[in-house]
Amino acid sequence: MLTHRLQQAGYALPWLFGCAIFTAQSTTLDQTLAAAEQYLAEISANHHQVNALNNMADSAMQLPAPKLKVGIENFPVSDPNAHRFTRSDMTMQRVGIMQDYVSSTKRERKSDAIRAEARKAEANQDVIRTALQREALLAWFDLALGQHAQEAIERLLNDTQRQLGMQKAGVASASSVLALQLTVNEMKNQLDNAKRDVEVARSRLKQLTGTDITRVSGDFPVITRLPASQNALVDAIKQHPEIIQAAREADAAKAKSEQSAVAAIPDVGVEVYYGKRADGLEDMGGVMLTVDLPLFKSRRQDKDYASDLSRTYEANDQLILLTRAHQAALDALIAQYQAAKSIYDRQVNEVVPLQRSRLKLLDAEYRTGSGGLAENLDTRRALLNSEIEQINAQKTLAASWAAIRYLIPQDTKLIPQDTKQ
Repeated sequence: MLTHRLQQAGYALPWLFGCAIFTAQSTTLDQTLAAAEQYLAEISANHHQVNALNNMADSAMQLPAPKLKVGIENFPVSDPNAHRFTRSDMTMQRVGIMQDYVSSTKRERKSDAIRAEARKAEANQDVIRTALQREALLAWFDLALGQHAQEAIERLLNDTQRQLGMQKAGVASASSVLALQLTVNEMKNQLDNAKRDVEVARSRLKQLTGTDITRVSGDFPVITRLPASQNALVDAIKQHPEIIQAAREADAAKAKSEQSAVAAIPDVGVEVYYGKRADGLEDMGGVMLTVDLPLFKSRRQDKDYASDLSRTYEANDQLILLTRAHQAALDALIAQYQAAKSIYDRQVNEVVPLQRSRLKLLDAEYRTGSGGLAENLDTRRALLNSEIEQINAQKTLAASWAAIRYLIPQDTKLIPQDTKQ
C-alpha cells in the first residue's frame, strides 16, 4: 500500500526519490531548464540576428563609399580621326572622385529604425525562452508525477500480490483466487499506463534538451500557492516578454515612420575630376554637383509616410489588444488553478486518507475472518483509483501553475521549491 508520506509537507506532494537511487541521467528542474535553453538553436539564431541588425545600424550612420570615375570623353568613332586618342581637341582622359552626401538626419533616422528592429528581435528571444521554459517545466512535471504514479501503483500491486500468494497457499476458494487475480491484472493495466506516461515524458524532455533524462531529482516547486499575489500578477502583465515584444514592434513601426518623414530631404553628390588632353592642349578640371529633386512629394514621400504612420497606429492597437488578452488569460488561468487546487486538496485531505483508513480497517477484519475478500478488493481498487486521481489532479494543478508563472517575468532559478520532507 501507499504510505502516509504521500500527504506530508503540507499540500505539496513530497518526493521519495532518494539521492541513492539517482542515476547519471537524473536531473533537477533548474538543470533541465538550462539544458533546454542551451540545446535550442533558435535562441542562438536570434542572437546572431540581433548582432547583424546592430551592425547594420552602425553602418547606416556612415556616408556611402566614394566612387572612382575613370574614362575617356569625346572619343572619335568616325572618319577622319576614328579610334584615335590624340587627333581631336575634345578627346580627354578623365579621372575623378565622386562622393554622395546623405543628410545626417536621414542617416540617424535609418539607424534608429534598424536599432528598433534589433530591439524587437531581442525581445523575441525572451518570448522564445519563456515558451521553451514552460514546455520544459511541464515535461519535467509529467516525468516527476509519472514516476510517482508508477511507484504508487507498484506498492499497492506488490501488497495485493502478497495477498494473492497467501490466498493460494491457504485454503481459499477458487472464486477468491480468481477475484484477486482479476484485481492484480487491473492494477497491472494501470501500471502499464503509468509506464507509458513516463516514457512519453522522457521522450519530450529529450526532444527539448537533447539529453536522455531517466529520472528527476531535486525539490518540487511549491505549486499549492500562486507564483505571486494576484495583484502582482496583474501588475506584471506589462513586463511579460510577449507584451514587451509587442511594444518593441510599436517602437519599430514608429521609428520607420520617422525615417519616412525625412525621406524628402535631398541627397547631394559631389564629383571632382581631372581631364588630360593631347599634347599641346590644356588639361581640364572640374567640379560637378548632383541634387535629388523630390518632385510630386504628395504622391511619393507623403504616401510612404502615411503608410508607415498607419502601421504605427496598428502596432499600438495590437499592443492594447494583446495586453487585454493576457489579462483575460490570467483571469481564466487563476479560475482553473483554484478549481484544480480544490480538487487536489480534497483528494489529499479527504478522499485518499478515507480510502486508506477503510482499507486498513478491512484488512484487519479480513485477517480475523470477520471481513470478506470481495469488499477488501473493491477497497483496494478504489484506493488505487483515488491515488491516481490525486496525481492527475496534481498534474492539472501543475499545468495551471506553470501557465500562470510564465505570464510574469521571472528568472528560471527563482522558482520556489518545496524542501519539506
